[in-house]
Amino acid sequence: MRVGVMAAACTFAFSPLDAQDSTRTAQDSAVRVFLDCPDTFCDFDYYRTEITFVNWVRDRTFAQVHILVTTQRTGGGQEYTLAFIGLERFAGTVDTLRWTSRTTDTQDDIRRGLVQTMRLGLVRFAAKTPVAEKLAISYTALANAAAQVRDPWNYWVFSASLSGNFNGEKSIKFQYWSGRLSAERLTERWKITFSANQSYNQGDFSTPLFDSSGTQIGEQKVRNINRGTNANTLIVRSLGAHWSLGVRGLASSSTFLNQTLAARIAPAIEYDVIPYSQSTRRLLTLRYEVGPTAYRYRDTTIFNRLRETRFSQSLNVALSIKQPWGSTGLSLEGSNYLYDFRKNRLTFFGNGDFRVYKGLSVSLLGSVGLIHDQLSIPKVGASEQDVLLQRRQLATSYQYFGLFQLRYTFGSKFANVVNPRFGDGGGFFFSSN
Repeated sequence: MRVGVMAAACTFAFSPLDAQDSTRTAQDSAVRVFLDCPDTFCDFDYYRTEITFVNWVRDRTFAQVHILVTTQRTGGGQEYTLAFIGLERFAGTVDTLRWTSRTTDTQDDIRRGLVQTMRLGLVRFAAKTPVAEKLAISYTALANAAAQVRDPWNYWVFSASLSGNFNGEKSIKFQYWSGRLSAERLTERWKITFSANQSYNQGDFSTPLFDSSGTQIGEQKVRNINRGTNANTLIVRSLGAHWSLGVRGLASSSTFLNQTLAARIAPAIEYDVIPYSQSTRRLLTLRYEVGPTAYRYRDTTIFNRLRETRFSQSLNVALSIKQPWGSTGLSLEGSNYLYDFRKNRLTFFGNGDFRVYKGLSVSLLGSVGLIHDQLSIPKVGASEQDVLLQRRQLATSYQYFGLFQLRYTFGSKFANVVNPRFGDGGGFFFSSN
């Protein structure tokens, strides 16, 4: 369902501010709106120029309406959920509108659909301010509005992609290529996905060679190549508001992991403490999975094996929350091989964006893993080049990464003006200096 694209349109016109003081007064008393929307799909400049009957503000504590935008994938695109949360004089008023994009939609299609949905949600708040008399609302009837949706593809969506990037200079050159095929079918009862990927990563390095007098006599050239192939499938059946049953399949090959083939099939069951229908705002799931994995190795492993089949199990607990105070995601997963419980792994992942106080915010991202299940480490070990060029997975008992950002914004609380002068036009410059 695509809400708000053709169903209704809000139009508004203001008299010039220097011509009528009443218009200035109306704009001063317009609803103050804080938009909480990820930059990955939100064009804030566009929304500010298209919706001018409100005052956009930078600080949530100064806002009268908080628009919280969350997303989740659908079979043919993306569903955007917009929660209009009233504050101050509108406290206690909460509206929720949804708009769904298609996979064929451009960025302009998406932002136009979202801006129209925002208009529809903001009208009820603007209607209670002096701005109301400056608004004009029109309606465009849909042709065959009563007709039921008929999908000749039966909710199947297919895609194919090829991507590549490269960069270099005199002594260092890189290239990366990747191809992907996927198929997906999402309904209320079923989730079926399939994807196949292949990647090629090449790095070329040149270092000068000198004789005893310091004269260059040539170059030493090193080429590093990593290849990876994987295919995976997932079939999930809904068992109600809280339970799901599924099976996962995987086949992969990786020079980095010393695997000619790794093939796995595993049934799984998942319980959502919070109903799935609330997933755009909060989600707390527990998922258990168990099944065999068959391995074929390129080189003999430290356990003197070229092939083996092992059963393993995993338990995953994940929490996702998106609220006016910010957002956070946490997950903890433990797994082990059934033939030897000492071959295990424990991984914690977390991220969060928190509004601490007015213009002060904190962003965190990190992961910690305790690793005791590396079966594919080659017995021959790794050369110095293997280590420096990261050609092979190395034995380790842990891994971690972390990101941290503390940001404080102060000054004007309003964000109505857009001025693109002397911008980079969407491009970028780079320099090696």
